[in-house]
Amino acid sequence: MKHTRTASNASGFALLEIILALALFSLVAVGMTRAVEAIAKTSTSARQEAQVLRVLESVLAEVAHQPEFKATSFNFPPTGDGIDASATIEKVKLITKDKVELDHMFRIRAEAWITDGRTRRMKRSLETYVYSPNSPI
Repeated sequence: MKHTRTASNASGFALLEIILALALFSLVAVGMTRAVEAIAKTSTSARQEAQVLRVLESVLAEVAHQPEFKATSFNFPPTGDGIDASATIEKVKLITKDKVELDHMFRIRAEAWITDGRTRRMKRSLETYVYSPNSPI
């Protein structure tokens, strides 16, 4: 006795193949969607980090190129990208190996961050030391 395939067996098998193919496609599509979402978040975060660092470098350069220094602090208005910044200048006492005090030395510390409502996120800071002989001691 030979076993022959009937039309209903063949169509049932085809339906099962289609369902398995759709399930596999759905799993791959969900995985790809999550991967693309993760890439987008990483890209956005990297772009914001670069913007914060550009503002930070700009603030530090602006404050460091003053003709005279005194201990003070500055707040800068938010940029169009929503990045806030501040800077502080303070007189520092530096002593050399030979126990000689270096006069007219100032430390400049700049901070920049993105504000989300009330919280500061992605806060970064830079500092530098500046010799300013024209500044009062």
